[in-house]
Order: sequence, then C-alpha cells, then structure tokens
Amino acid sequence: MRITTHSLALPAGLTALAMLTTCGGNNPSNSASLGPVAPGAASIVVTDAPSDAWSTIQLQVTKVTLVHQEDHTKEEIAFSGNATINLVDMDSIGELLTTAQVPVGNYDQMRVSINTDPTTMSLIPQGSSTPVPSSQIHVIGNGVIPVAISPTLAVTSGGSNVVQVDFDLDHPLFINQTPTGDVVLNFQLKLKPNPVALHLIQLHRNVGALTSLDSTANTFQMLTKHGKTLTLKTDTNTLFYDVDNRPFAAGSFAGLATTDAVMVASRLQDDGSLYAVRVWYCTAANAANLPIANWSPEGHVVSVNTTTNSMVVDNADGHPRIIDVDTDTVFTFQQNTAIGIGQNYLADVHHGFKVTIDVKDPLARPLHASTVNIQRAVDSGYIDTSTTASRLVYGQAYLSNFRSYPYSPTFSWWDFAQPSTASTSVPDFLAALTGAGTTRVMGTSSLTWNVGTLAWDANTAILLPVRLPAATIVQNYDATAGTMQISYTDPITNAAVTKTIKLTSAVGGGQTLVLKISRQNGVIASGLDDPSAWAADLTTSVTKVWLTVVPNANTSLSAYSVVVLE
Repeated sequence: MRITTHSLALPAGLTALAMLTTCGGNNPSNSASLGPVAPGAASIVVTDAPSDAWSTIQLQVTKVTLVHQEDHTKEEIAFSGNATINLVDMDSIGELLTTAQVPVGNYDQMRVSINTDPTTMSLIPQGSSTPVPSSQIHVIGNGVIPVAISPTLAVTSGGSNVVQVDFDLDHPLFINQTPTGDVVLNFQLKLKPNPVALHLIQLHRNVGALTSLDSTANTFQMLTKHGKTLTLKTDTNTLFYDVDNRPFAAGSFAGLATTDAVMVASRLQDDGSLYAVRVWYCTAANAANLPIANWSPEGHVVSVNTTTNSMVVDNADGHPRIIDVDTDTVFTFQQNTAIGIGQNYLADVHHGFKVTIDVKDPLARPLHASTVNIQRAVDSGYIDTSTTASRLVYGQAYLSNFRSYPYSPTFSWWDFAQPSTASTSVPDFLAALTGAGTTRVMGTSSLTWNVGTLAWDANTAILLPVRLPAATIVQNYDATAGTMQISYTDPITNAAVTKTIKLTSAVGGGQTLVLKISRQNGVIASGLDDPSAWAADLTTSVTKVWLTVVPNANTSLSAYSVVVLE
C-alpha cells in the first residue's frame, strides 16, 4: 500500500471530518505539461451525533486517511498522532480544527483509526462521576473504521469540497453494557448530510494566541489550542471585547496585538472562508480572563425555571451552571433568527436544547446571560398516539408531559437506518405510527422557530429503534421469509407478547446488525454475525436476545439490531 507523506495534521478533538470545497482548478491529467498541480484547500470541522446515556466517551484517534477512488491501495494521510477527544462534547457543534491542503484527486472512502487500548479511554454514564473500569471495556475489531464517501470527494486544484462524517453515539450497537457492567464498544461512523449553506454550520469557539495581523485586509491569524493556524476575516459588524481589565470594555481591531490571548466566535462563509463574529482578547498574562477559562460557552440545557428566571446548563466539562436571565437578555435561534428580548422567552427554552451563552461577567456569581443563542432545538421520546395530520405529539399520558408541535412547511421524516428515504408525506408517517400496534414508538425531532406564530414547529421526525424487553426466540429465523418470532413480557401490562420480526440481510444502512456476545471462563467474546449464519445462530436454543426495532405500516416490526447472548 502506498501511503503518501502529505499530512493534514488533525489535532485533539477530532470526532468527524468536514472538508469544505468548490469545483474548479486544473485537470490532473495535464500535470506533466503544466508542472506540479496545486492542491485544494480543506477546512477540518468536528461534529458528532448526540447521546443522552453517557456524559463522557473519551478516546484517542490515531490516524485518518483518505482513499483514492481509482485505487483503494493508495491513501493520503490526513492525520497521524494521538488526538484525545470526548465524543459527547461535540453534539451538534462543529469545531474548526485546521485549514490545510489536500492533494488533487477523487476519494470515495475514509479510514479512521482508534486506539483500542481500554486504558486510553474514559467512559462515564450520564448522572455518574465514576468511569467504567478499563478492565470492563471491550472493543470489537482492530480500531480501523472505514466510511464510504458518497458522493465522491473530488479535490480540485485551488478548490474545496464538503464531506461530513461523525461518530454515531446513538447507534444501538455503538455501545452496549451487559448486566455484569462490562461495556462493548463497536465504533459506528456515518456520513452527515451537508447543510444547504456553510454558514449554517454551528461552530465551537476557538481559543489560542494571535500570531499576525493585517490591518489593510482586516484579517488576523491565530494559533489554536490544537496547534493549528486559522485565518479570520473581520468587518465593521465584528464585536471586539478587551478583557484585560474588569469590567470588560468594548474593544476594536486596532486594540489587537500579536501574542495576545484570544477567544473567537466564528462562522464559515459560504465560500469556505472564516469570519470572526466576536473576538475576546487580552495579553497572554491575563489569559485567565477569557470567558472560556471560567465558563464553557456551549452546553445542554438541564432545566428551566421560569419562576426564578434561570436555567441550569451542563457545560462541556460536565459541571452544571446556573444562569440567570434578565430583562435585557437577547434570545436567538442559530444566530440569524431573532426570537426576542427578555425573561418571557425563557419559556421557549427546554431540556436538551444546545445553547451558546454570552455572560455579562464570567467572574460574577451568579452568572447573568447577555445573549442566549439556541444552536439546536430538539424534542424526543415517545410519540403519542394522539399525533394527528396537523400536529406531532411527544409525551406519555401517565406523566402528563405532552408536547405538541405543528409540522413545519419543510417537515420530513424517515427511519433511523434509512435517511436517504426521507419522506415529506404526513399520511405515510401516521401509517407507520399506527402500524406499530402495541409497541411504543420513539422518535426525535429537530425544531425550527416560526417567526409568524412565535413558537416551535417540528421540522423533522426520525423514528428511532426501540429496545424491546429481553426476549426468547420461539420460531427459528427463516432465511427465505427473512423473519423469526420472539416472545417477551410487556413491562406495562405484564402480559406475554409474541411478535414476528423481519430481518434485512441486504448490505447497506438498512441491514440488520446481529451482535453475538458470549462469556466463557470469565472472558467475554463478541463479534458481528454475518447474515449467512443467521439461520444457524438465531434459533430457539439461544439464551436471550435483545432487539431494537422500528415499526412498519403493516403492524410488523423490523429489527435494526439483535444482540444475542449465548
């Protein structure tokens, strides 16, 4: 295998790769007559899928390579090292790590390598402060994870391309915990759809030091904490804060000095360049004054109290902060959509939202929010049977916690395993809900702010695999029909339930994943089961099976994953 020496060093924090590019440039076939072909620019952005079950999933990425489409024995090294990352931190936020040069060519696969040594990992369940002992962490495979790139990443001379891929923490097979407390990791990566415009990508704030200034072009360069240089544009709309003294004063581009410590809130322009929205700066000696040193500005909303006009936000270091909302606090949605000003709008913020908060004084206690930008508005849970053709309803009757949302004009829905089959048909969505029968349906929805009604609309609905109670197989898997039957006890009615389960053996995102776990002499062995072995392995002789399923319109259930305990 030829590995080129060209390197895009990805620093710590990598969970996903976003390479931002447009078409153009020279034809590589003419390189002999034209001389060396200039590479294309690549901006590396981190993102990740959310998880509610874990507060920390920390691991090391050791290598990322891009594989040439015409010859899969040829790779370009994108990263080599030890990038320690906490996957949970990157939920819905992109962290711009570096801008580098990529050799011209077409790439249809990425390979991400993970350090599989459990002693390099930290797994902490949500609500706990105790990591899972490394002796109880088991990794499936050799840690090299291939990800198909489709459409093909075409890097052209002087251009840029867009590919996003992230670790899929909510995948049913990504992380499974056995009754003994052992954790089995089976790393899952997936491509992430590109936004319609690059400026819609929500970026984490970068912290580092200034290295150069260009007062003519109103640009500056900074060396990030990851050891990478970023070039940022500014204009008259960029807000500067001089944090050398308290209270913090308004600053300016002219107030910047090389070697200053900086924190930058930025966004990508649609041409791939980086624009500084807000810049906090101070001398290196006063770096502790930077807001991020005292308060991580991105976090999940834990709770909201409209009586005390405050909310609790669980920030990136896992510690909750109480944030007071004042009469002049400004609320926005994804930076560009105004929600309103004042304490009344706190009622529109809910548990699970991802927010960016600017505080008036990061050293004050309690903290007071000057702005609250809702980066990701979501709801998830059980989809209630009262859902209609006009409103999507989440919640459970016995908890009296119904939340109802009109469908947005751009509403779409899909099965978790098949995002490529997204549908805008609300009647078909309702048919799938009805087809679930007595099996509860779970989903997750992204919400969008309706400036006309001043309320949230459901923009998407993704039907999530529902984990059934531990079951036994009562009818062997039939390869011809692609089905088997299971029996389990309904935890609510305490009645025995028998279900016909459909398994899909076709390769692709919809293929049922069967994981076998066995323990012999205290040693756990696990691995994915090939469909050719299902008829022999999915039989009534199996001790227990755990399934995650999605509903079908015809009242059958499709298995997304099957965990077999032998």
